[in-house]
Amino acid sequence: MNVYLVAQNSSHEIENEYNFLWSPKFNKTGGRNLGYENMKQVRKGDVILHSFDQAIKGVSVAVDDVYSADRPDFLGFDSDEKWNPDGWRVDVSMIPVDFSLRNDRDYYGKDDSQVFQKNGQLNQRYLSVVGEGLLDFFKQKIPQLKRVLDNQEVEERGSWRELKETDFSLNEQASFDVDELSANDLPDYNNDAKAIIGFIGEHAAVKYLKAKYPDAKVKGRSLNLDSKNGDDSLGYDIEVRFNNQEKWFIDVKTTTGKSDMFYLSENEYKTALKLENEEKQNYFILRISKLNKDTLSGDVQKLSVNDLRLEVNSYKAFIN
Repeated sequence: MNVYLVAQNSSHEIENEYNFLWSPKFNKTGGRNLGYENMKQVRKGDVILHSFDQAIKGVSVAVDDVYSADRPDFLGFDSDEKWNPDGWRVDVSMIPVDFSLRNDRDYYGKDDSQVFQKNGQLNQRYLSVVGEGLLDFFKQKIPQLKRVLDNQEVEERGSWRELKETDFSLNEQASFDVDELSANDLPDYNNDAKAIIGFIGEHAAVKYLKAKYPDAKVKGRSLNLDSKNGDDSLGYDIEVRFNNQEKWFIDVKTTTGKSDMFYLSENEYKTALKLENEEKQNYFILRISKLNKDTLSGDVQKLSVNDLRLEVNSYKAFIN
């Protein structure tokens, strides 16, 4: 078990409310950063001290190993886009603490671990390893930390595999509600939360569409929905056929946050443009947001590409 201290600034409210840590893998110029490098070392059971405004505000336990995850799309999270979108995420279970770091600066300045500068101020990096001497000091000062280290507090929340037995419901404003959407066939993604969120979203979308359009034929076309014959290169996840011969091709975008931003691949965009010119064929995006992994509930919107404003996020590069 390792112990870390995370220095949270603008991200602290969202990260602490939703119990996670997130950092980019590299800085904007593609360089390495010790705080980001430390993130990829975090493992299930490691302890994290959460600091903000020169105080420790929480103690948490990592409920799973670190995993790759795009920048969270919560409204206000990196709103000025100063971080690269490709990053590391750690899901945690946290208890609140309020311990000021404005005192004992002389002691902190003598600490030889990664946490403090020589003047006793916190180092300006996202995640630092707490050395043994500093850890002993914090254990004496913060009773909650000692209880966590003695396994007396902070129960681990269930892993993503436990979602197999949980029902799922989607809400379309106030006019639509689906009960008993289940993820019983959830595959083993080694607790890759991003992949499991996508899996649950696609299965929930199929049940939503079947309930919404009971006379239509709804067929899953992705590997998540058809493990034998599915194809993830189609540019869409679900095909809906109506009695009047109209066809909808639907791609599902699922996130745990609620914002106006999500990612659309070049293949998905080209597929949408191609289908625009086909008679009785339409391309839609089923946007599932605010997915709550404890209650497995979420909101849903049906969007066309014309409802979107597309911005270039990255470029495909080839060596000359």
